[in-house]
Amino acid sequence: MSAQPPAARVPDLHKSAFWIYGVTAMVMREPLSIVLHHASTAGWANPDVLMEALRGLIVWLLLSRQFTVAGVYFDRVYLQPDSGVQFANRNFPVDFILGIGALLLAVGASTIVGVKGSLFDVVVGLALLWDLLWLLVARLMGHSAVRLIAPGALFNLGILVVFWGVRSVFGDGLGYGALLVSSVVQMWRLMVNYDSLYANPGSKN
Repeated sequence: MSAQPPAARVPDLHKSAFWIYGVTAMVMREPLSIVLHHASTAGWANPDVLMEALRGLIVWLLLSRQFTVAGVYFDRVYLQPDSGVQFANRNFPVDFILGIGALLLAVGASTIVGVKGSLFDVVVGLALLWDLLWLLVARLMGHSAVRLIAPGALFNLGILVVFWGVRSVFGDGLGYGALLVSSVVQMWRLMVNYDSLYANPGSKN
């Protein structure tokens, strides 16, 4: 009788999915309330309502990206059976604290989707730049996982450059549109990367 193949290890992100749903729902409650309440009084054709809706979508994508990146990162660097060998120099408290900082920026952005002016753009910009801070700290501390942090940090910087460039030339609406498209492209890249990591449980990445 042939031996059964070993059962695939369930990534921690899968185990945490419903907890993540709960956190995301709580964070998105305020922007949804702002958008829906304003739309009920001013109508969906109102430019301010459309702007708030775009901002709400941006916050949702920010949260989705952060949870996906954090889930994959902590799974690979701390939870894989051989993670101690692959990433010999690592620091969980530093990674955890910086991850919380990224989440707090997204939460902050969720509270100001209805605020006029550039404050929302500044907070989103800081959220996109946050991984560069994480990358800098990891490099200074000689962490083994720098190669996992760098691609996302550089892609976020590219998103920010596109956003500010389009916004400065064409205004907020198209700027937010460019930010949304760039974020969707980034999420697609993350999904492809996730599939390559976990489609074959026996593979080493």
